[in-house]
Amino acid sequence: MTQIPDDNLDHYALGFHAPQKGLRRQDCPYAEGTEPHDQWIAGYDAAVKEREDGQES
Repeated sequence: MTQIPDDNLDHYALGFHAPQKGLRRQDCPYAEGTEPHDQWIAGYDAAVKEREDGQES
């Protein structure tokens, strides 16, 4: 990615909804080491954990 992401985007929310869109963790559209990347991955991981916790109930 050559441009800095728009600061108005909620990167966490985009990552959170990525699994249900069929995206994999490694499909994160932001460069590693950037804040948007970290937020997207955190959202993705939270969604996966929530899904796993829901299946255990």
